[in-house]
Amino acid sequence: MACKAGTICHTEAMSFAFLGLGGTDEVGASSYLYLLKEGNLLIDAGLRPGAVGEAALPQLDLLTAHPPACMVLTHAHLDHVAGLPVVIRRFPKLRIYCTEATARLALLVLADTLKVSTEQGYPMFSATEMKRTLERLSPIPYFQRITDHGFAFTLFPSGHLLGAASVLIESGGRTIFHTGDVSNVETPVVTAAWLPKVVQQVDAVVSESTYGDTLLPARKEQVRTFVQAIGETLKAGGRVLIPSFALGRAQEITQILQTAMASGLLPSAPIHLDGLARQMTETYQEMLPLLPQALQNRQKTSGQAVFLSGTVNLVKDARERERIIHTERPAVVIASSGMLHAGASPQYARAWLPQSDNALFVVGYQDAESPGRRLLELQQGGEVLLPDGKGGREAVSAYSRVERFYLSAHADRGGLLGMIARYSPGKVLLTHGELGPRSNMAGYLNSKYEVSLPKAGEVVELQDSGRRRGSFINTSPKKLEALKEKHARAAVQVRYDAENHEVRISLPEKLDGSLFGEGEYTLEVLRGKLSRIKLNQRDEEALAGAAVKSEDESVELE
Repeated sequence: MACKAGTICHTEAMSFAFLGLGGTDEVGASSYLYLLKEGNLLIDAGLRPGAVGEAALPQLDLLTAHPPACMVLTHAHLDHVAGLPVVIRRFPKLRIYCTEATARLALLVLADTLKVSTEQGYPMFSATEMKRTLERLSPIPYFQRITDHGFAFTLFPSGHLLGAASVLIESGGRTIFHTGDVSNVETPVVTAAWLPKVVQQVDAVVSESTYGDTLLPARKEQVRTFVQAIGETLKAGGRVLIPSFALGRAQEITQILQTAMASGLLPSAPIHLDGLARQMTETYQEMLPLLPQALQNRQKTSGQAVFLSGTVNLVKDARERERIIHTERPAVVIASSGMLHAGASPQYARAWLPQSDNALFVVGYQDAESPGRRLLELQQGGEVLLPDGKGGREAVSAYSRVERFYLSAHADRGGLLGMIARYSPGKVLLTHGELGPRSNMAGYLNSKYEVSLPKAGEVVELQDSGRRRGSFINTSPKKLEALKEKHARAAVQVRYDAENHEVRISLPEKLDGSLFGEGEYTLEVLRGKLSRIKLNQRDEEALAGAAVKSEDESVELE
């Protein structure tokens, strides 16, 4: 069942339920509360990129009715971490568990959030509140089971970002797997998500769905074409701007470019890191022992810092930024923010987009309202509104080369479906996605699982109701043979109406309901033959399974 938070519909009695405070039907302001028998577990508290003030926050007021016993921070991206001080303002003794890398990176993200929100005139928290929040962080290693709060939880590597974690939650003999932001692809700066070697059955999976409607191209091919496009621009004397998430993506791009230049695939040119990407890269260099072994080996072999050597330059101040913007030399700039909402990247974009010999390459997710998304939708020469650095927006003509390369740190639909299958849940909740990706992915899942698309502020039970909506009709071989024999004389007529482009099925008048229960069905036709019938809705008495053979067609029901 599902109901609005705060209403009287068994929410007080629920001891195995989910309450999304934000980041359910959107990418941003991620914050999720698990209502468990032993107490409540809060996961993440982020902000909405591009929003200011209260509008940027999840619905943290709902915690008043459901106070958390403790908290887990899955990773240090702004949309998961930047609201933490507001939570600690309400619950000053709350313990926050995370990995060591997440704890170190969270310091930089919170400091930058305080700086930016203060400049915008809507400070989200004070320096004192930030300090108190950092003091509440309790770093723990992956795979360590924590039982201090009645329920238990364990963090597993989720790919996506250095230190990022998925969470396995155990409560009252039941289990939930919370994917967090997850990636099943290894990159130069992070290993792929950990998966159990054999299927590990859980009661529910709460999964992100950022790319739930997308099968991403092969990463190696994307890297190859990305490097090729940069090379074409540099050889023609142009400059390349790569708006990038400062944390994770900027470091990956730096490694890709350094490797390509060292191997001769790219001409040598300055690589400038600006904005928060600069500080994050310095911190990554300091955390080398936590990074993949291949990077550690490279530094030992070369004797040089893997992130801060060669042509990499850290832009020190606004004066140096202006010099780079107005230089005519070929160069690559990697600058935050990745969606052109704010930061240093809009300053370069305003100057370079109007010039056709330059290029702007998008390498990460762009939310629906971001300038980056608008830029990708433009025809060459169209205008995009970019931050002007004074609190307003400026219309900028885009004549430069603009392309998107899929170097995402999120799993695509195939990766997410594979992960969910590895945990064989009774129920799946889809979060962290826009309407299209969530709905598309739900369509692939609801043939096997009970699927829920929770809204922010909605309480959803995590226990499988036993009614699998959308299941393909199936049954045991013995029962199927008995049904086939029973209905051997019940011919099913299948014909194609060419005028209306419809496939029509005529069932015998005398059927007792054991072949097809009452409900709404979807037919799937493959190569001109009916291949399967999918039951969209049914009542509890509807049987699951049968196969029929008619004189006209072979009908296989899965």
